[in-house]
Amino acid sequence: MTACGEPIACSLDAASLAERADEWRALVASSVTSVRSDAAALRLTLRDSDAALTAAASLARREKQCCPFFDVSIVVEADRCTLVLAVPEGAQEVLAAFAALVSG
Repeated sequence: MTACGEPIACSLDAASLAERADEWRALVASSVTSVRSDAAALRLTLRDSDAALTAAASLARREKQCCPFFDVSIVVEADRCTLVLAVPEGAQEVLAAFAALVSG
């Protein structure tokens, strides 16, 4: 459980999880220019397009629904947009596995 009481767990079944992993890989291939991660957060720098931003926001929203312990945000700066998925203390292994999954 997180400090907010959210369990560190995903609600997707195995088949849905495989589909979601494919969606993340497709997003990275089509809409992401760089992937950076550390123990607490995964940062996906998006291509400079409305389509990339829309696709990232849609997928991130659905990820938050099945993994409510993720802290999901999109940082908009003058020269880039970054999708950030952060985790609370105790979920670093989950984030590392997720980072490996999206990086392919």
